[in-house]
Amino acid sequence: MSLQKQQNLLAKLYTDAEFRRAFLSEPAKIGAENDLSESEIAEIADIMPEELNFFAESLFWKRLREVEKFLPFTKKALGEDFTNNFREFSRFFNPQTIKKHFEDALGFAEFLQKKPIEPVWAKDLAKFERLRLIFNSGAKKIVFARFNFDIRKIIENISRNDFDLQNDFPRKKTYALWIKSGIRSKLFIR
Repeated sequence: MSLQKQQNLLAKLYTDAEFRRAFLSEPAKIGAENDLSESEIAEIADIMPEELNFFAESLFWKRLREVEKFLPFTKKALGEDFTNNFREFSRFFNPQTIKKHFEDALGFAEFLQKKPIEPVWAKDLAKFERLRLIFNSGAKKIVFARFNFDIRKIIENISRNDFDLQNDFPRKKTYALWIKSGIRSKLFIR
């Protein structure tokens, strides 16, 4: 098996609890299904389950803390649900680029768009932070988005910690436009 395939398999072992349980209960079967040689299966199986689980949990928390840095407003809005949703997301998402935490943040914000989350306006917040990351990465010089809630008011209130998760922000179509010209950039929200 190539080094890349081995790394991908180990990443899956560390991030997917069900796959890890299956491998630990039947290493020969699961290893063979994933193109591991007998020696490779033995090497991985020699890692004690406690060590494998401890490392997997450590990796999860490291990924979570890094994503929280990229999506701070979404983290504030969702509270503990941020962690619960990220645990679900991380089971199936394995970043492939060298910017793994950035890719995790983008993927997680997109994942939240497809989930029924509360407060419902947090979807707009995750969308806003995702687009801000894309724009600030230099990937695009112009980014335009439409939101269902007053994104400016949400951001202002969350920045001041002046929001109540029980009371939704009123629905109000708003638009955001990020523009970069040379070294200057500007955000317009209307």
